[in-house]
Amino acid sequence: MLTSINENDGVNAKSDFALPTIEGIEFVNYVNEEQLEDVMRLVGQDLSEPYSIFTYRYFLHRWPQLCILAVPTDDDDEGSDETKEGTRNHYRRPIGCVVCKIDIDDGGPADDIHAAGETAASTDGINAATEIDQPDNEQNGTQTDKKYTGYIGMLAVEQTHRRSGIGTVLVQRAIHRMQQMGCHSIRLETEVTNKAAMTLYEDRLGFVREELLKKYYLNWGDAYRLRLWLV
Repeated sequence: MLTSINENDGVNAKSDFALPTIEGIEFVNYVNEEQLEDVMRLVGQDLSEPYSIFTYRYFLHRWPQLCILAVPTDDDDEGSDETKEGTRNHYRRPIGCVVCKIDIDDGGPADDIHAAGETAASTDGINAATEIDQPDNEQNGTQTDKKYTGYIGMLAVEQTHRRSGIGTVLVQRAIHRMQQMGCHSIRLETEVTNKAAMTLYEDRLGFVREELLKKYYLNWGDAYRLRLWLV
């Protein structure tokens, strides 16, 4: 069953799970395209290959509740506060983000970031519709035995705020949110040479290697496909 999360932090109100926090950092939901530039800025700083704006929109318009932003709460934090062009409100610039989606797990090939980009390019990133975008069948009085798997497409933290646990907490919150929405596992790909990412996902979070993807990236870099099984 795939359910929606309406609470601000994406957590089922009945859950007693304590979400991890970091002093001085607030974790907020993606709201609208005013934040799109920030997501693109953060993710684009370390990309092995460029993503089009349609790829970002593919994720953010269809699964906005699965994009979580890390925002400094300290007004004196250098570079964290600014007035966003065209608005009068004080704007706190995000310094980290995680972007995810949910797929039906039918046992076939996984829809990775490349497949998402191809779908986005052919549909403008906004108007693509799949079965999981529809209301759950149980709401219509029928049962479904479909399984759902989460996918972490993008994770980024500014250089000046790394090694402070922000990336770990972003992923932990995203995993918890996808689990609450009915996912039985979480997938992702990361570069074989990205030792920091491998340490985060394997050592800290318990992901396991499923596949070695040769010449996966545009720079011909290899990737590991990782999966976390949820209980």
